[in-house]
Amino acid sequence: MRTLLLMLAVLMAITLWFRHDNLNLSRSFAKANQIAAEQKNTINALNHQLAVSQRMAIVNENAQVRLRDALAVTAEEMARREAAIGRLMNENEALRRWYHAQLPDVVRRLHTRAACASAAHCLQRLPKGERLPDAGK
Repeated sequence: MRTLLLMLAVLMAITLWFRHDNLNLSRSFAKANQIAAEQKNTINALNHQLAVSQRMAIVNENAQVRLRDALAVTAEEMARREAAIGRLMNENEALRRWYHAQLPDVVRRLHTRAACASAAHCLQRLPKGERLPDAGK
């Protein structure tokens, strides 16, 4: 009988130890699941940020291509205009004198000031007594 009680006590101790171990493992499993869920949410957020960054990169690349094309077109137009001005200056003595003449003081002061927000804003900067000279004269 004593051995039976001893075996029962040992079985009870083993059962309690298994129960304690099972509770610890359950807590560890729940904590691991929580960490895995947090990491999954973090991965999803990072994937979303990556997708947004890739879309922005594509949009920026397309915008750069458009700007490069516009710059090339503008450079070609500027070269054509410079060539036309050079050709006209060689053809016309009056145009050559006008092109090399100094700008009036009022116009030079406009060029040295900050940019105008609008045409009305630029007119406010002109002195009241001075008018811009007529370009046709």
